[in-house]
Amino acid sequence: MMRHIIRSPLQQAHKGDNTLMAGPRLLQGGKQDLPQGAAAIPPNPAAILQRLQTTLELEPLIQIFSESLHPLVPHDGIAFDCPEQGIHISHGRISRHVCSYNLMVEQTPLGELRILRGRKFRTAELNALEEALTVLVYPLRNALLYHQAVQSAQTDPLTGLLNRAALDRMLERELAVSRRSGGHLCLLVLDVDHFKAVNDRFGHQAGDQVLLAVADRLHALTRRSDMVFRYGGEEFVLLMGDTDPEAADQGARRIHEAIRERPLEITPGQCIDITVSIGIACGGGSEEPGSLFRRADRAMYRAKDSGRNRIVWADPLPG
Repeated sequence: MMRHIIRSPLQQAHKGDNTLMAGPRLLQGGKQDLPQGAAAIPPNPAAILQRLQTTLELEPLIQIFSESLHPLVPHDGIAFDCPEQGIHISHGRISRHVCSYNLMVEQTPLGELRILRGRKFRTAELNALEEALTVLVYPLRNALLYHQAVQSAQTDPLTGLLNRAALDRMLERELAVSRRSGGHLCLLVLDVDHFKAVNDRFGHQAGDQVLLAVADRLHALTRRSDMVFRYGGEEFVLLMGDTDPEAADQGARRIHEAIRERPLEITPGQCIDITVSIGIACGGGSEEPGSLFRRADRAMYRAKDSGRNRIVWADPLPG
């Protein structure tokens, strides 16, 4: 069947002034109306809104909307994307027919919502969907603002890495995963060597460049599943879930060598040699978050005390 795009001029407003959704588009194999005389299932926006107001978390919000919408518009899957905040949420499965809306409120884009299913959407179902969307946009806007605030509170403003508060939360979560799976969790603490001397000789702006360079190299050298944090000052933390000690050791060596072998040019012809001292600890689910960090941190200080620019394990590396 030939597939084509049907574009609707719909632009709904709430209380006559706030644009809720603009430019909905329907991608499906032709448009099909309800049989003559058939009644559409009436939507219940108040009930949907009541459920949506029970959370500020984005993923549960989209799930609640999908569950509330299903009696009105049966569907196989739902997806929400907000590229500006790096958000992608999906539930269910991909299907042939997709009804997609770019959502806006008070002239502010919120993102794109897609409803997917195997059969074509009927006109009455689209009307019910569009009415349901009018009650989604404000809870969605609030959830996006909450998400942004949480991300800001857990992000280091200089490097863009996760911060100490995020480490406390993620470390506890990853240890819980380790308890369930029986796997290893490895933690690396890295400290930039002679950082005070860099600030004293070249200035704090050069010190910031050094921190940014280390952050960029950590991002480039770690796996997507690894989590990188700026713990404070010149200290960084790498959290490696489901990683055995041998893999953690190899990763630490790659990071150590890559940072050491690339001096940072702060002005034309003027470079700063960067080295780091690294402490590593590995543990299982039985370990407390504070204990795992302390062991890695103490190993890092032993690396500093024994001459810097080296890797030290909290415990002997097996084998």
